[in-house]
Amino acid sequence: MNLMKKLLYKRIRLVIPALGICILSTALTLCWNLQLSAIINIVNSNGIITSGRIIAAIITVIACMTISYMLSMISGWICETMAHDLRMGYAGHFTSLSLLEIDNLNSGEQLSMLQNEIGDIYAFLHNNLFSFADDAVKFIATFIWMLWLNPSLTLLFNIPTVFITLYTAYASKVIGKAVHRSQQANAHMNGFADTLIAVFPILRLFDAAQLIRAQYNAALDQWESARVIEENTRAKLMSLSAVLSCIPLLLLTLIGGTQTVKGSTAIGTLYVFINLSGNVSGIMMNMPGRIAMFRKFSADMMRIEPFVSIQTGRIRK
Repeated sequence: MNLMKKLLYKRIRLVIPALGICILSTALTLCWNLQLSAIINIVNSNGIITSGRIIAAIITVIACMTISYMLSMISGWICETMAHDLRMGYAGHFTSLSLLEIDNLNSGEQLSMLQNEIGDIYAFLHNNLFSFADDAVKFIATFIWMLWLNPSLTLLFNIPTVFITLYTAYASKVIGKAVHRSQQANAHMNGFADTLIAVFPILRLFDAAQLIRAQYNAALDQWESARVIEENTRAKLMSLSAVLSCIPLLLLTLIGGTQTVKGSTAIGTLYVFINLSGNVSGIMMNMPGRIAMFRKFSADMMRIEPFVSIQTGRIRK
């Protein structure tokens, strides 16, 4: 992942503010839930909600919306610039080669890499890079905050999370293997297509198009079958992950409801726990697929790293 480190370092002046916005967004979310908990407790005790408390809550909501918008803008900007740096580094590598080295290149392999690996890396950067960071910040901050509010309830309803984590690790390996087989089949098909382009004059000379077409269709069918198996595996394991991720919420409702009836937990606190449970156990729902995508992303980065030249000097904006 040295290539990823170089890409991040080159745009470090954008990455650090984005991480700071992630932390600020999580802090504002927790602040809003703390205010909401206090309002619910006041209403439950037939108290009077002051105008100052309402104004503070409205300001917090507006701040959360603003920070969320800023995070989406700066994360999209960083991902676009990193993808641009990657493409320019890929093109820059070939401009530095000698004529002999260029003649020895496999054009089909390089075209396949440009269309597949770099395209997949671009999609991962846009869809997962900062969502991973945002989820990590939310998980850590929310779990610590819940421990501060109610340690016993936090630990009890998160017990199944340990087993869900083990299942997540297993499922991500299975999905990752299926994705790898699909990639291999795709690479085989692309290599076959490159060979067809190289020997096309010979195929026309000996009228061997029908024979080669049958072999190409076989390679295409193999890739299609691997792709279908990948999607089926992903759907089955992700569905079970979604079911398992609901268990902590059920426990939270049961244990938290019991504590509320007994008076050891305020109803506002229980509502906030339910509202924020997705930040702790809910992220496990899609985690097997996301880990598998990260492994695929890592493999793609390792494959293209020898063909990318990245200048690590930071660029002034």
